[in-house]
Amino acid sequence: MQKNPLDGADMVWVPEGDFLMGKQHWRYQEVSARKTQHTVFLDGYWIYKNEVTVAQYKKFCQATGRLLPKEPAWGWQDDYPIENIYWDDAAAYAQWAGASLPTEAQWEKAARGTDGRIYPWGNEWDANKTRCSNVESGDVKNPSPIGSFVADVSPYGCVDMAGNAFEWCENWWYDYKNISVKNPVGPATGY
Repeated sequence: MQKNPLDGADMVWVPEGDFLMGKQHWRYQEVSARKTQHTVFLDGYWIYKNEVTVAQYKKFCQATGRLLPKEPAWGWQDDYPIENIYWDDAAAYAQWAGASLPTEAQWEKAARGTDGRIYPWGNEWDANKTRCSNVESGDVKNPSPIGSFVADVSPYGCVDMAGNAFEWCENWWYDYKNISVKNPVGPATGY
C-alpha cells in the first residue's frame, strides 16, 4: 500500500496478469449476450483503496476553485464518499490528484480478483450489513462512512466496491465481445 501525497488516499497495488472479466450467468438474457465471461490481461496498476471522501474532494475544490456539487440530503460529512458529481468532476479530481480513473476492466479486477467471483467476498449474495449497503431491502437510504462495511474487502484490499456509492470509470460502457483481451480501454464513445 502507498499513500497519494496530494490527497492522502491509500492506494493498493493490483499486479499484472489475467483475470476473468464479466459474468458467466446474468439475470437478463439480453445482458448475457453482451457480457460473456472472458479472460483479460492487465498490466499492474495502483487503485484507490476507498472511494474519494467529501474531505478529499473539498481539498480539491479549494486548490482548484471548482465548486462543490449540490449538497446531499444527509449533508457534507467528511468521511463519507463524495456524491452528486459527474464524470467530468471525477476525471478532473483524478488528474489533480496525479491519478486516473480506473478502466472498467481495472475496476472489475480490483473488485473481484482473478477467479471470476461475482462479489468481492465470493459468489454468494450476502445482505449482511457488514458486506454492503443493501438498497434492495430498503434498509439503507444514503451512503455510510468509507470502510463501514468491514466484510466488503476485495482480494486486493479495496473496500466498499459492492455498495456504498456509485463510482466512475475511465471508459464508456461497451460490448464485451468486441474488446481487446490485453489492457482494454473501451470505445471512444458509447453509453
